[in-house]
Formats: sequence, structure tokens, C-alpha cells
Amino acid sequence: MRPVNLQALRLSFQYAALFGVVGIMLPYWPVWLASRGLGPVEIGLVTGITAWGKMLINPLAGQAADALGRPRLVMAALAAGSLALYAVISGVSGVWGLALVTLMASGLFAALMPLTETMTLAQARSQGVEYGRVRLWGSISFIVLSTTMGPLIDTLGPALVPWVVVGFLALVLAGVAGLPAGPGRSRPASGQARRFLTSGPFLLFLLSSGLIQAGHATYYTFATLHWRAAGLDGLTIGLLWAEGVVAEVILFLVGAGLVRRIGPLGLMGVGAACGIVRWSITATTTDPQVLMVTQVLHAGTFACAHLGAMHHLARTVPVAVANRAQALYSTICQGVIMGAAMSFAGPLYGALGGHAFFVDAGWCALGGGCALLLALRYRHRPAEAV
Repeated sequence: MRPVNLQALRLSFQYAALFGVVGIMLPYWPVWLASRGLGPVEIGLVTGITAWGKMLINPLAGQAADALGRPRLVMAALAAGSLALYAVISGVSGVWGLALVTLMASGLFAALMPLTETMTLAQARSQGVEYGRVRLWGSISFIVLSTTMGPLIDTLGPALVPWVVVGFLALVLAGVAGLPAGPGRSRPASGQARRFLTSGPFLLFLLSSGLIQAGHATYYTFATLHWRAAGLDGLTIGLLWAEGVVAEVILFLVGAGLVRRIGPLGLMGVGAACGIVRWSITATTTDPQVLMVTQVLHAGTFACAHLGAMHHLARTVPVAVANRAQALYSTICQGVIMGAAMSFAGPLYGALGGHAFFVDAGWCALGGGCALLLALRYRHRPAEAV
């Protein structure tokens, strides 16, 4: 029997707590915003701001973690701040007030993700922790929350949403204490950091990953509202979200073998191809039986693309700038690019309805093209680069 890796267990708990928040926010935050009187364009604005918040805080958090060598301290401050802001958001009114508090609360929360990812990848290198098998507990938590919150909201109302978020943020804060300690104060040469973080291949990688993930913009922002308007009940919608993440979990379980077989950039290409198919079909139907089939492609559009991106970072980023590189990845891919796509999704959905998903297929096509260019760039490099 394989011995229990305590750090893997602690990291798994942290992913479960973090993605408990995500499992509430992605499907049901737009529902809560709609209950506060916001329309499609305003919901697109506020949900887009959740991605833009990463651009403000992620780089500072990554730089602080690298410079101090104490990522747990940085993570505790981020979790406490986010918890406090979500605890008061129910008392905020008006689109601009909600947008401002959401910007700060979501920005603090989002900065926890890249720090956790860096920690996990470091443990994968030094202790043999398998990234996919740790990360899947976040996906399982997402399944549980996205499935159970739909019926709960149908019964108790959308006002429940921010308070469940607060509860899971308390678990995040408690879990920080058990995470691996940092390496101590480290000050890498600024020239080293600048050269890597502004290199052409790294920037092309960020563009590719960001565009593939931007394919989820309409899905994350309007899928629940779109399906509710089509007559699907809360349980069915929750099951659709959960099914996608079940497929994601299975992919994470077998992901190590796929990385060895086709490489990180190959996985990103698979994710882009799945996105073109998935979003083109989602744009044309709300039939739950068809959606049950297309949701399986979440294993490609998210899990393949994300796993490929994480392994590409692990293989190419110098350890001395790992937190900053991960923070920049999160800032550009899930902040700037996703924020723009989600903000754009509001007017698009207002004008086109479900046909807005066709635009998401276009983002995936562009991202896949960038991944192909990057693979060609590395074709004469050692195999670990791709």
C-alpha cells in the first residue's frame, strides 16, 4: 500500500475549499445578481469584473510570495480579506456598489489560486505529488456544490448564495495553516525575471491558454440563466454543471499518462478542438439530452487545456520566478483575457441569446492556432518543452 502523503492531503483539502467557492460563484452568482435587479448587460459587467480583479492583485501577491518566501502568510491575508468583503456584500445596493465590492472580494480570492498551484507544482517536483490527483478534489467539490445549490436556491432563494461563499472561505482560511512552508526570503535577479516573463514563447503561451479558457465566457456568465429561461429546472441545471466536472475529474485521474503521450501543448490543442465542437452545439440547442452529451466535452475544454498549461509551466518556468509566472498566467489568462471576454459576453448575449456561444467557439479556434504556433516554435527543442 502506498504511504499517505500528508502534504497531498492538505493540498487536496485546500483545493476542495477553494473550488467550493467556485462551484457556487460560477453557476449561481449571476442568479444572485439577477435577484438584486441587474439585467444581462449589468450582470456581464459585474461578472467580468470578477476576472479583472485578478489583474490588480495577482501580480502583487505573487511578487510578495516570492520576495518574502512565506506564501502561507500572503494566502491568509487574502482569504481573510475576501471573507470579510463577501460577508458584507448582501448589504450593498446598486450596480456600481456591487461591482466595486465584487472587484475587491473576487480579486483577493482569485490570488489564492496561483499561489496554491505553485505550491502544488513545487510539491510535485520535490515530493512526487501527482498534480492531477490533488487538483481533482477541487473538481469534486465543485460537483457537490453546483449540484446541491440549484435545489437549495429553488427552495430558499438566491439570498443564500453569498453566505455559503463566506462559509467556504472560512474553510480556506483554516486550511492555509496546514500548507507547506515557503523556502524563505528569496530575491531573484530582476533581469532574470524580466527576461523570462517577457519572452516571446511565454507570452504566446499566455495568449493561447487565455483564448481557450475565454471560450467559457458565455457559459460561465449566462448558461444557468439561459437554461432557466428555456424551462430547465434547478436540479437539471445543477446536474449539467456537475456532469461537466465529472468528466473533468476523470481526465485529471488519467492526465499524467496523457501528458507523457501527447505533451502539454498537445493537451491544449485537444482542449481547443473540443471547444469548437462544444460551443457550436451549445449555441443551437437547449435540449437537456443533447446538453448531457456536450457537457462531457468539458474534459477537453477545461481539463485538457488546464492540465496542459500547468505542466507547460512546470517544465519551462525557472523556480526562482515560479510564483510570479503563475500569477502572471492567472492575471493575463483568467484576468485580462477572460475579463474582456466575459464583459463582451453581456452585450452579445443580450443581442444574440444562445447564439453568443458561437463567439466562444471562435476564441477556441484562435487559441488552438496559437498553441500550434508554439508547438512549431518548440519543435527543435528538447521534448520536455512541449
